[in-house]
Amino acid sequence: MQTPAFRVRPAVPADVPALFRMKQRLAQAAGAESILRATEDDWLRDGFGAEARFRHFVAESAGAIIGMVTYNEIYMTALGGPVFAVQDLFVEPEHRKLGAGRALIAEVAAVAIAKGIPLIELNVRDDNPARKFYRRAGFRHLKECLTYAIGGEAMLDLALAANTPPRRIADPLSPSGTIKVC
Repeated sequence: MQTPAFRVRPAVPADVPALFRMKQRLAQAAGAESILRATEDDWLRDGFGAEARFRHFVAESAGAIIGMVTYNEIYMTALGGPVFAVQDLFVEPEHRKLGAGRALIAEVAAVAIAKGIPLIELNVRDDNPARKFYRRAGFRHLKECLTYAIGGEAMLDLALAANTPPRRIADPLSPSGTIKVC
């Protein structure tokens, strides 16, 4: 078996510029640049330390970051505990189909097993060609599950029915009223 020409490691703060460029490329590929509100500063604040809101691994080759995966814990009331949600998976096009994407997801799976987390989930757009990759990696499409989202004016209108006065927030929905990324 040939040794891969990359290594996977936890991301460090100095990686954020490269990670954020990859996040921007994902948003561009999905036609969702307009909803990318996060900044490198947000990633520095929320992606590191004991109170990190998300975690990440990078794939590195010859000193350059060629791929990344970001994930976070969410609590599932049905399971009585957390699961992992993969937010982003990106490998530079010239490094795809060489095992980096699978190695990145495998690191997330190893952390999940070590923490006793029974499930990793991800949302993917219907037109995403990576769906085949996810199936090969062992992910299954849950046909009985659909993702719904609300934001912008619709969420403000709904909030007006609550006893708490709503405050206006930026609308993550596209002009057509649909979320462009999953």
